Amino acid sequence: LQVSCLNLVDLAGSERVQETQASMRETCSINQSLLCLGNVVARLAEDPSGHVPYRDSKLTRLLQHALGGNSKTAMICTISPCGGWHLEQSKGTLMFASRAMNITNAAKRNLEAEEDLRATSLLMRYEKEIEDLRFRLEGLEHEHSGEDVSQVQELKRKLEGMTKFVL
Repeated sequence: LQVSCLNLVDLAGSERVQETQASMRETCSINQSLLCLGNVVARLAEDPSGHVPYRDSKLTRLLQHALGGNSKTAMICTISPCGGWHLEQSKGTLMFASRAMNITNAAKRNLEAEEDLRATSLLMRYEKEIEDLRFRLEGLEHEHSGEDVSQVQELKRKLEGMTKFVL
């Protein structure tokens, strides 16, 4: 059983904003989230064992497992080839990308899933053993009909014990 999570986030900043009240509030919220994301990435790149401020914004809280958890993460940072006022934003994007490259996550399988698989495989092994014992028991009953049945009775007891254990 494998469970995956895919987060697609467009982190567009506040390039030229129209001067309306709603767009200004939205722009401030986006910039605050980007600032918090930059702080989290910087902290994870420096010292991931220390306090990481995931709770500072909804964005960083949502991306917590992808940024510093047990996961594999890919980030795509794009810059503008144009000069002018895009140059400062491209520089900020490149600095963010260089910090993000220094984050290391060691993704590994969750232990709960492995324990579930072990329990399932153990159950399957017991079921197979019960089936083998039934087959051997039928063979011994046909072979030794009328003879010493102690071996057959021993297998029946073992089969009953295994069936009670598994069920």
